[in-house]
Amino acid sequence: MENEIRTARLLLRPLRLDDFEAHYAMIDSDPQVTWRREVLSREQAQTVLQSRIRDWEEYGFGMWAVIEQATQQLIGHAGLQYLEQTGAVELGYYLGRSTWGRGLATELSHAVLEYGFTQLQLPQIVAVVRPENQASQHVLSKLGFHYHHDAHHYGFDVQYWKLAASDYRRQPSATHS
Repeated sequence: MENEIRTARLLLRPLRLDDFEAHYAMIDSDPQVTWRREVLSREQAQTVLQSRIRDWEEYGFGMWAVIEQATQQLIGHAGLQYLEQTGAVELGYYLGRSTWGRGLATELSHAVLEYGFTQLQLPQIVAVVRPENQASQHVLSKLGFHYHHDAHHYGFDVQYWKLAASDYRRQPSATHS
């Protein structure tokens, strides 16, 4: 399928409407995973999923479903999107708690960055992270991002991080199709 990426342990493919139940169970119903730290209603989650699917149609990039190859289970989503009220393209990822601490965020982020810098030829990619989310700050640092400034996005005070294409250290493990 077009726009698929495989890493050592993961398959990234565009989200589909039939991902709803698995995504809701893994991400949207867990307040420790959602951005707002609250359970999304099924209607809210459906609206967000539909928006992410439209991003692919409108922009030619967006969030992928993250599938663990060993189990074929959807474990989250990750990809690129426009940062609200800016023209910047941001890296984003959400993985179910059962997957935390296994290096999957770093693995999938390398693949997403490779896609953004080589396929989309983006000059830079940004990321926003809540100040208390030290795990994601650590992932961003390992990827080569640098803290830039404090900001306010998606209703919260955040740290704004940047990575220029010229500073990105390529990883040879991802394959695009």
